[in-house]
Amino acid sequence: MTAGKPEIPREGNLYLLGFMGAGKSTVGRLLAETLRRPFFDTDRLVAEREGRPIPQIFAESGEAYFREVEADVVREVTEKERAVVALGGGAVVRESNWRAVSASGTTVFLQCDLQTLLDRLVRTDDRPLLGNDDLASRRERIARLLREREPLYARADFTVGCSGLPPQEVVQRILGWLG
Repeated sequence: MTAGKPEIPREGNLYLLGFMGAGKSTVGRLLAETLRRPFFDTDRLVAEREGRPIPQIFAESGEAYFREVEADVVREVTEKERAVVALGGGAVVRESNWRAVSASGTTVFLQCDLQTLLDRLVRTDDRPLLGNDDLASRRERIARLLREREPLYARADFTVGCSGLPPQEVVQRILGWLG
């Protein structure tokens, strides 16, 4: 975990980031409820805006299109005040998204080990970046994406290890850090 207390602007947002399957949406909802703040999930907002689920967006319009819509949604949520926001797993790959969220609030990386992510993701069929290949190929893809993205996630203001922890415990660790 990162040392020190955050300097959160009074109206700043809390952004949860991390790999798909890390629990950002679940933890985010609980955290928002506890803090009595509004909750936004950028993946859900993209799907609502498009009127179709993310796998369909990827299949029909491609990842580049999805990332453009995602960037628009990220810009919009950064204009909110005192919100808890679960970012899509790849949102911070785009530097402009990273700059926008880090300028408008505090970032928290939900870090899960590879095995936890594999257990959560290897059999799912709603994650377009994982494809529909055999389990070994999916494991390899998850490991590769995690290696690529983890250094970006690690730029967060705070990192909380969440492997093996129930969501409420992750929330308690974040709250403890926030003081």
